[in-house]
Amino acid sequence: MKWMVVMMLFITSFATAQVNWMTMDEALAAQKKEPKKILLKAYTNTCPNCKWMEKHAFDKPAISAFINKNYYPVKFDVEGIETINYKGATYSNPMKERYKNSQHEFAGFMRIFEYPTLVFFDETGRIINPVPGKMGPKKLEIYITMLADETYKSINTGKKWADYQANFEYLLQGDSE
Repeated sequence: MKWMVVMMLFITSFATAQVNWMTMDEALAAQKKEPKKILLKAYTNTCPNCKWMEKHAFDKPAISAFINKNYYPVKFDVEGIETINYKGATYSNPMKERYKNSQHEFAGFMRIFEYPTLVFFDETGRIINPVPGKMGPKKLEIYITMLADETYKSINTGKKWADYQANFEYLLQGDSE
């Protein structure tokens, strides 16, 4: 019996947590019931950096658990056909039928031109800031924790940003840049 308990603990310690992705409309609806920030991951299916980040950053159990707890996580295909209703406007991808890789109107509205890009929204659905580029778990941890606890509001110079990064204490076990 003891060995079964030990075996179960061993197996569950390797279980991978996953980010509970949703659509933007689902996240905005959830915000109305329980205010929480939104973390939108803008990607394309052909983007190698997007796939790398999914595998090496978002799949870290502590990172995904933190995101699920502190954000409504949105996975947004910028070449997709999802209709998004945001702040009284409707966004879609009307050129998708003509051009396979056409960019979604919502990506244009957010001025996303590099993939992957993370876009953070406050509890009322307003854009805080987009963060373009590939990042590993350590860099991702800096951003998701800084935005979750609102530390970003006090970082308003390059020196403060450099100091924040240099003194950051990693708690989510990120192991690569």
